[in-house]
Amino acid sequence: MPRPGFDDVSPQVGAGSDAETLQRAIALVRAWRDPALPGLVFLIALAVTGGGAIAFVVFQIVGVPYVALQLPFVVSGALGGAALVMTGALLAAVLAERRDRVIARAEMREVVDELCAIVHLVSQRRQ
Repeated sequence: MPRPGFDDVSPQVGAGSDAETLQRAIALVRAWRDPALPGLVFLIALAVTGGGAIAFVVFQIVGVPYVALQLPFVVSGALGGAALVMTGALLAAVLAERRDRVIARAEMREVVDELCAIVHLVSQRRQ
């Protein structure tokens, strides 16, 4: 089933690299129009922010010789940063799984539609 704004552009098969460039451009536009893109960008930003928090903590505790003085930085920054990284990675995986499931359902729907059309044609031919 074509989606308006997503599948309405089809590449014209032409000569050589122009057709490849056009197919890449169309794939880029389809990826840009993907409804899951803002969520994925947010989750990547969440993971990068967590990595930045961990890096900030590492730079803060480098010159501190006592573990007791390092502990507040580790608890507040590194654990929070690790939680952000893990949350971003987990939710990105869930988002990717949902997207894959939607694509698989659409492909299955196409297969079932094709099978129904074939069965209909066979039944018409027998009559």
